[in-house]
Amino acid sequence: MAAVGLPQPQSDPGSARRRQRAPEAMMEPLAQSEARPARADLPTQQIFQRDWQIYRKMIDNNYLFHREAYACLHHILVSEIVRPFSFLDIACGDASASLPALQGTAVSHYEGIDLSRAALDMADQRLPALGCPYTLHDGDFAELLPARRDSVDVVWIGLSLHHFQTEEKLRLMRAIRVFLGEGGRFLVYENSRPDGESREGWMRRLEAQRPHWSAYDDAEWEVVWGHISQADYPETPSTWARLGREAGFDRTRELFVAPSDLIRLYSFQ
Repeated sequence: MAAVGLPQPQSDPGSARRRQRAPEAMMEPLAQSEARPARADLPTQQIFQRDWQIYRKMIDNNYLFHREAYACLHHILVSEIVRPFSFLDIACGDASASLPALQGTAVSHYEGIDLSRAALDMADQRLPALGCPYTLHDGDFAELLPARRDSVDVVWIGLSLHHFQTEEKLRLMRAIRVFLGEGGRFLVYENSRPDGESREGWMRRLEAQRPHWSAYDDAEWEVVWGHISQADYPETPSTWARLGREAGFDRTRELFVAPSDLIRLYSFQ
């Protein structure tokens, strides 16, 4: 799952690399801090290492309640989907978050999409432990999803859809509905603000989290905050429900609200 405001390290969008394994066998540009060199001047691997370290601090300290969200995902997969299912992990990163959620489930095939070759290389090392075939796609999901026709049973996206404006979210959700199998699920863990709250109000509440995010020094926080303030667009529960209806889903459920009330997990069926 990509971090809030921290998409995965970037490679060339839309490249066609696919990797498959049988069981035997973060990033659009971040806002610049004055304490950091310009991103264009950094070698690709240096960008990856710097941004990945920022992302890992977010995950390791559970600032965005990844543990609870992925525990909720695991519960849904084991309690509500008993037959073998295929799983599409959008903006999968290194698959380190999804892998534990999928273990012990009836997953029969895993697919991951990500912009970062370096992250996919790490996923390629981890995924054999899942014990099922897997495929990794190297590219921009906003371009790949509308072109997809192969059906899948469960689609998951965590903290990546919020980078899009409302109508673009709807376009991608409609694309997913086209290839989601009969009885399939689309599960999202994304920035969400209570009904009646503005984007600016949500941003102020997130900024107030700074004292609790003590693992970040000031320069790292500026990188995080700079991107969030420019590229995060949380929706309200009412809007998520409307997007589900307009995308063609029959049912929308809110499954989890982060203790910060900044992020929510939804199921679309």
